[in-house]
Amino acid sequence: MKRIITLLALIAIASAAHAQTDSLVVFDTQGDKLGISVAGFNITLGENGSEQKTSKPKVKRVTTNFIGITFGYNVLTYKPNYGNWAGEQNFMTDNTHGMRLGLEPFSIQVSLDRKQTVFLRAAMNTYVENYRFKTPMTLINDENGNLLPQDIEGKVKKSRISAGYFGLCAGLGFKISRLMLVFDFNADLLSKSVAMYKNPKKTLYDISGFNNIRYRVGASATVNGFGIYVDYCLTPLFRKGIGNDGNVTSIGIRWGF
Repeated sequence: MKRIITLLALIAIASAAHAQTDSLVVFDTQGDKLGISVAGFNITLGENGSEQKTSKPKVKRVTTNFIGITFGYNVLTYKPNYGNWAGEQNFMTDNTHGMRLGLEPFSIQVSLDRKQTVFLRAAMNTYVENYRFKTPMTLINDENGNLLPQDIEGKVKKSRISAGYFGLCAGLGFKISRLMLVFDFNADLLSKSVAMYKNPKKTLYDISGFNNIRYRVGASATVNGFGIYVDYCLTPLFRKGIGNDGNVTSIGIRWGF
């Protein structure tokens, strides 16, 4: 009430002193608010006559996303330790085309600042990796469980091995305008591994020897949810002494993150 009386007094004084100036006293109504400017003095009144104070808008720090897809090309590199693969050192690296198809059903993002330029990210994912052989060969387990290459007789339409994984991802991200950069660490659990070939009848059977748990580091760059990724498996594809010691590097595209 004191502020209202003071304001009315200012209006009366200013109007008497500057009767010729129309812009000295300015009224501005916005919904249930009244803004009054008198000789450079500004005040905003609410519908009940009380002064309204402006506050900073709330920033949404936590966001969630559903359904993301990755598709990439896998390159298998090997180290000079072949175990039971003696004489077949380059079989997997020189004789395969590797592909990855992944699905990310859920992810969560937590901003660390009000401008949302730095954030933490966590996600669940599942994906399948296929390694298709260029020549009519496949992999089999011997009586000791070792993985060994084997020729396939007859005309072969296709031959490949496949491995499926479930994984968790944690990363640190940066947002620069519309560009989002994410650096992440992944832990994957093997769900199933099989070999398949057609000559011409389809033959499908389980194989063992893949590492059950593996770890990856990676990075991605996206604009409006679409972009590219690259990651490197710190853990070899096969268990030590079972298959060749090859690590997987994957490069591809991602969408929906």
